[in-house]
Amino acid sequence: MSYVAILAGALSIMVLGWIWFHPAAFGKSWLVGAGLTEEDMKTPNPMIMVGALLMAGILAYALSRYASHTEEGMSQFVHGMYHGFMPAILYVAPAMVSKGLFEKKSIGWILLGAAYWVLAITLAGGIVYALTPIPAG
Repeated sequence: MSYVAILAGALSIMVLGWIWFHPAAFGKSWLVGAGLTEEDMKTPNPMIMVGALLMAGILAYALSRYASHTEEGMSQFVHGMYHGFMPAILYVAPAMVSKGLFEKKSIGWILLGAAYWVLAITLAGGIVYALTPIPAG
């Protein structure tokens, strides 16, 4: 287990979120779908960021559990992306879509969030695997 890889993976989730949900990207659409305003976001709550970083750390830790194995002919970054993409697309996205449907959110808002998490976990997987040392032998 590499704590540097886990921290880098967690930070990649946070940085991608900052980009993805920035008003210049998808932030305005996300606010509308969430029923929030830009005014709601002006007062930062540090506990939200701490909680989000903690959850990102848990995701990166989960991705790191098997990061020291290799796949012949595949870079560790691509290998990690695969191991991030599969649970994201098979577990996370369906759960988010189901939750959003029950909350009666728009399909666009639901897919915006699900797409972010699929991309974030895929990227974090690549980073965690690429930065985890492979044992000799």
